[in-house]
Amino acid sequence: MAIDPITGIDSNIGSENNIQNKQSIGDFLNNVNRFMSNLRSKNLAPGAEPLSANFATAAFNPSNKEEGEDWRVKISVPDLSTFRSSPILAPLQKTGNNVVFPLTPQITFQHTANYGSVAPTHSNYPFPVYENSSVEPFVIAGEFPVQNEDDGRYWIAAVHFFKSVTKMAFGDTSNKGAPPPIVKVNGYGNYVLNNVPAVVQNFSYSLENANDYIRVPIQTVQSSQVVEEYSWVPTQSTLSLTLQPIYSRAKAASFSLDRFVNGDLKSEGFL
Repeated sequence: MAIDPITGIDSNIGSENNIQNKQSIGDFLNNVNRFMSNLRSKNLAPGAEPLSANFATAAFNPSNKEEGEDWRVKISVPDLSTFRSSPILAPLQKTGNNVVFPLTPQITFQHTANYGSVAPTHSNYPFPVYENSSVEPFVIAGEFPVQNEDDGRYWIAAVHFFKSVTKMAFGDTSNKGAPPPIVKVNGYGNYVLNNVPAVVQNFSYSLENANDYIRVPIQTVQSSQVVEEYSWVPTQSTLSLTLQPIYSRAKAASFSLDRFVNGDLKSEGFL
């Protein structure tokens, strides 16, 4: 038996003397692969062979605070009994009494320095005069995919919550006369959105006719009995919010530009 030093294949394969020593299909394919590898590498200079690649395993950033920082965008449920005891809002307890956007939303911020102007008579160039600064309402728009009944119940809770926080305490209700409650907005770490107090000025979503819908059971207590009702939830929708940062007079008076620039006010909610 003669082995070719380049191909590694028995040169007598196919001859009458080697009929009894035919290779298996697996051995033949291995030899063919070696042959192609040798052909590709025979003209390479010593040491020019490519190094074997090392691949790292991908991993998502943990969402459990015990394992790592949670940087998802979320809006807190007010610490009011009306909201914390609602059976419709119960799914939000699974995310720490927050509405958490399941996919990364789009957020638009606007910071404004307002200037007036002084225009002297017979002058070509007016002088800008600083008046005040403001943080404009910011918009959060995020997709809410729904794939099962649990997702559907969470979608219903989120929509019901945002509809609720745009209403004042009116009629036969507790805390009568109170304005819509303040929420806290968090996301992307300490220096982007960190406990920002805000009110929801606008909430919008759409039920598209081109979407599929999932039938979602909802259990409520009526007349001391558990009743199961149903709603149909879109498998894909976008929830859009307009939020206005809001600070009390005492909070605004505690602001320090020096501390803000140094990042010392990151937990105070100032934008």
